[in-house]
Amino acid sequence: MTNELSTEFKYDLVDQSTAEFLKQKEFNMREIVGKAYTELGRELKEAQEMLAMNGYGCFEEWCMSIGINRKAVNRLIQRYELIVTNCHNQELIEDLPVSLTYEIAKPSSESTESKKQAKEAVLKGEVKTLKEYKELEAKLRKAEEDNKNLSYELSQEKKNRTVVEKVIDNTDYKQIDTLKKELEYKNKKYENLSKQKMILEQQLESSDVKVKEYEELTNKLKAVTREQDDLGRQVEATSELSEMVWEIEKLLKGSLAPVKYAKAIRNMSDNQIIMNNLDSVIGHVESWCKEMRKITNKNNIIEVV
Repeated sequence: MTNELSTEFKYDLVDQSTAEFLKQKEFNMREIVGKAYTELGRELKEAQEMLAMNGYGCFEEWCMSIGINRKAVNRLIQRYELIVTNCHNQELIEDLPVSLTYEIAKPSSESTESKKQAKEAVLKGEVKTLKEYKELEAKLRKAEEDNKNLSYELSQEKKNRTVVEKVIDNTDYKQIDTLKKELEYKNKKYENLSKQKMILEQQLESSDVKVKEYEELTNKLKAVTREQDDLGRQVEATSELSEMVWEIEKLLKGSLAPVKYAKAIRNMSDNQIIMNNLDSVIGHVESWCKEMRKITNKNNIIEVV
C-alpha cells in the first residue's frame, strides 16, 4: 500500500468540475492510506511490546507469517513512533507521502545537523515530498561542510599568525642588544682614550718625553676605532638579516601561506595559463633560494664583510 502516485495525473485532460471531483477523491484516498499506515504501525508496535513483555522472541516470525517482512515492520513501527512523538502534527504527517515519513522516522534522521534541520522543515509543513527533502538536506549538508572548511582555514590562518608572532618575539634581538652593549662599552673606551690623547697632546707642546706614550695611545685609538666599525657593521647586518627573516616568515606563513591558496589551486588546476604562471613564480622563488644558498656558508651563517 502507498499513498503516493507513481505518475502525476494531468487534470487538464478533463473539465474543471471533473478535475475537482477527482482531486477530492485522491485526497480522500491518501488520507485513508495514511491513517491505515498509522494503524498498522500501532498494531505492530503493540504486538511487539506484548511478546517482549511475556518473554517471547518470535515477533519477526509472527510478522512473516502474516506476510510482512522485517524491513516493512521496522518502517511502520518507526513511522508510528514518529506520529506518537509528534502527535500535534499527526494529520500533517499522515498527509505526507509514506516514503517521506519513512525517511524522517528513521533513527538516523537526526544523526547530522543537516538531516535534523531538513526533518524540522518537513514537520513545519515547508517540505512535502521526498525529493524536496533530499534536495534540502543536500544543500544543508553542503553548507555545513563549507562552514567546516572555512572554520578549518580560519584556524590554520590563526595558527600561521601565531607562528609569525613567535618569529617576531624570537628574532635575533638578543644578539643585537649584546652587540649594542659591547659597542657602547667601546664608545666609552674610545672617549676615555680620546681624552687621554688630548691631555698628551697638550703635554707634547712642552715636552718630547711623552712622544712614545702618545704614539702608543694613538695606535690604541685606531684599534678601538676599527673595533667600533666592526661592531657597527655587525649590528647593522644583524638588524638587516633579522628584518629580512621576519619579512619572509611573515609572507610564507601569513599572506602567502600555501594553505590559503590550496583550494583555489585545486579549483583552477585545469586552467593551463594560470598553472603556467604559477609554475613560473615558483621557479623564481626556487632560483632565489638557490642564490641565497650560494651566499651562505656550510654552517648557514652569512658572512658580513
